[in-house]
Amino acid sequence: KDGANMAAETTGDAAAISRLLRPLRQLLARYEDMVVRDPDFTSKLESGLRLASYLVPGRIGGAWELSELAYCISNLYALLNDYIITKKCPASSPLHKYPPKHRSLMWLLSVLECVEVVNELFAERFFREPGKWATVILFQMTKALLRSYLVFRLRSGLLSTPPTPSPDRHKAQALHSQPELEDGRPLAWKGPRTGKVVRSIHADSSVPYSQLHHHVSPPSPTNGPNAVTEPGRPARLRLQQLIAEGLYISRPLAHIFSMFVFQQKSWKLWLISLAMDLMSLLLHGGVTKLKSPEKSEILRRRLVLLLYLLRSPFYDNHTKGVLIQFLKALSSTIPLVYLIIDPLLAYIPLWQQTYSYNWMT
Repeated sequence: KDGANMAAETTGDAAAISRLLRPLRQLLARYEDMVVRDPDFTSKLESGLRLASYLVPGRIGGAWELSELAYCISNLYALLNDYIITKKCPASSPLHKYPPKHRSLMWLLSVLECVEVVNELFAERFFREPGKWATVILFQMTKALLRSYLVFRLRSGLLSTPPTPSPDRHKAQALHSQPELEDGRPLAWKGPRTGKVVRSIHADSSVPYSQLHHHVSPPSPTNGPNAVTEPGRPARLRLQQLIAEGLYISRPLAHIFSMFVFQQKSWKLWLISLAMDLMSLLLHGGVTKLKSPEKSEILRRRLVLLLYLLRSPFYDNHTKGVLIQFLKALSSTIPLVYLIIDPLLAYIPLWQQTYSYNWMT
């Protein structure tokens, strides 16, 4: 009898919790629907949060961490919206070509990249240098393990940065707004080979045939406009490209652990990292034979090489003086430009110390 009473109480408690959570679930469902149906409004919210992070003055003590925290929150909010859109409209995102296990690890990797900088800053603030370097090493080793597992074990191909590309939000809006039957089936289909639009046999004939192309679902073996074909595996990397990715993934760790051998601002660290980046790009070769996402990632990595101009010791010995003189000249010669240049001059030392590290790109 006691066991039956306990089971009844447990069932009652579960039902009560379910009733309490029902409004929250309904609110979340309404928000998810809003994210997909109104991408412009969602983008404005994300931009507002990101702008708030820039309005926190970097020269006030402690405000740099708060500014980075606001920036981290804005990035996590944008990532959450991308996740919602990708989940509800898979066809709008390049991630649909990856198997579910790949996608889960990519989302985890994206979250780590969003929060790593703010964790490093707060670790340094509360636990000084030992806490900072412990946090840096922990994050970089975790990221390297995840990337290595995706590239070498799961053969996910060339990973972009961030590893979860943003979905086409307006495409998702168009897919989500397509009229459907009550059971979720679309009004019309488009043949994958012929491109001909065909009315669904279950659809009402009230929609004119001339307007059916507005209600077409992408070809899919399952029902609903948001269903997609079974995700195909990405193109496998050649051995030379795998070596290149190995260099790219291990470069941050090589830089960090080299600091225990050389000084933090040693030219040897700078040259080792630059050599590993250049060798990785050389092994990847040209971009003419690559697909669009892979081509964009290689071009991004080439552009990131310019950041070596802002990394110590090159920045301290060459770039710093030229850059500051140039900005001060603009501030003194062009009216009202000082309103932008002066805060920028205050931010540059903080930015250089935080974002110009080799392991942040």
